[in-house]
Amino acid sequence: MTCDLYQIGYDAASLAKVDAAGFQLLDNMANPRPDWFEYWPIRKFLNDTVLDDNTWYGFFSPRFQEKTGLNAVGVQQVVMHLETSRLGLDIVLFSPQPDMGAFFLNVFEQGEMFHPGHMAVAKKVLAALGFDVPIDTMVMDSRQIVFSNYFVAKPRFWRSWFEITEAIFQMAEDTNHPMHGPLTTGTSYREGSHQKVFLVERIASLLLTLQPEWRAASADTFSFAWSSFQSFNAKREWAYQSDALKMAFRESGHSQYMQAYQSIRKNIGQP
Repeated sequence: MTCDLYQIGYDAASLAKVDAAGFQLLDNMANPRPDWFEYWPIRKFLNDTVLDDNTWYGFFSPRFQEKTGLNAVGVQQVVMHLETSRLGLDIVLFSPQPDMGAFFLNVFEQGEMFHPGHMAVAKKVLAALGFDVPIDTMVMDSRQIVFSNYFVAKPRFWRSWFEITEAIFQMAEDTNHPMHGPLTTGTSYREGSHQKVFLVERIASLLLTLQPEWRAASADTFSFAWSSFQSFNAKREWAYQSDALKMAFRESGHSQYMQAYQSIRKNIGQP
């Protein structure tokens, strides 16, 4: 098994993190398009590189080890273990902030909470791409949820992911496209951040939810860094239960599981 694992370097500080964690450098030191965050260097790599179909690829932000506790060797060990126990995997998730996954129906609803207007933008763009899906009621659990593009995948998944994210990129770059305005709408995250970045970060979850033929496995998301919101991260037992209830609902369709999940949600409060 071969893993090509990269961490993005923006400056001297992030470069030191790459070296310390043992990842290969995904060079974004010039950072010509900061408005695209991590997507810019990932896009450049996928455009410029011929991928080996038998190799696992992962591209991580500078805070990956801080959020997951894993260095390059740790990631490779997790992938090796899961691939050995579950033959034929396409993707392994390393998503942090498990409370953010557990306490929202899906990643788009979570995005709306922190980037108001995200749901409306996502609906418009996905419809323009041919995805006529009810993302406001779609249920995702930890088997589909991945934040920050923290996943390792075989090329067949990366190609499907890139086909969609590149279409979003082209819409956002074309000032005459009707989706340019929605995608380049600012967010409260920080100055210069646009909805386009947070939509791209949710495409892997969308694919795993809509296309169950993808064979996915997750590292132990609940062992990674939780969010900084006390009203969420202090309710860990509820987070475990919420994720399990969403799994049960997705598997059975029985409304009792969703009713129990919604009951927990009503008592959590705002982040």
